[in-house]
Amino acid sequence: MVNKDDLKYALEAIGKGGINVAGDLVIEKHVDYEVNNVEAGGIGIQINNGKEKSLTTSDEDIKKAIEALMEATDGEGQYIMHDLDQWYAIFRVLSQICGYSSKPKDFETNMHNIGADKLRIPCKYDNYRKIVLNQLPKNVMLWGQYKNSADQYSMKQIKVAIKLMELLHLDR
Repeated sequence: MVNKDDLKYALEAIGKGGINVAGDLVIEKHVDYEVNNVEAGGIGIQINNGKEKSLTTSDEDIKKAIEALMEATDGEGQYIMHDLDQWYAIFRVLSQICGYSSKPKDFETNMHNIGADKLRIPCKYDNYRKIVLNQLPKNVMLWGQYKNSADQYSMKQIKVAIKLMELLHLDR
């Protein structure tokens, strides 16, 4: 439930230009510490500390899964994730299944927010923006069907997608 005093304060601040408003109604106010995070009836009010946005539970799970993916190896002891362009597979899984942005530049921002730009193989827009896999369907959930017939280039994407879905428990 939205506190009436908080809502009144927020609406007054909007009128004075002290709060940024975007979308239907999104209100953001920076304070010294987090006071409240309320979502009710389509209206969200978030008061945060002005520092980096804290990660949601799902963001934290995704961050952990990507970190585990970076350390995962195949049967020969080689990293599954070994090329910059394999970020394309991560992009496809997270944008198609986990609700992350399907716009490559926005996805890069999402990954920066969870620290993926500081990993062993950092996420950068140029790593995945121009990748085209002619042999694979657009739907990443179908890629597993090609794990025995794909060319080597597609196979490295398939391995990353399958492992990430496994780590996120999406492979059921």
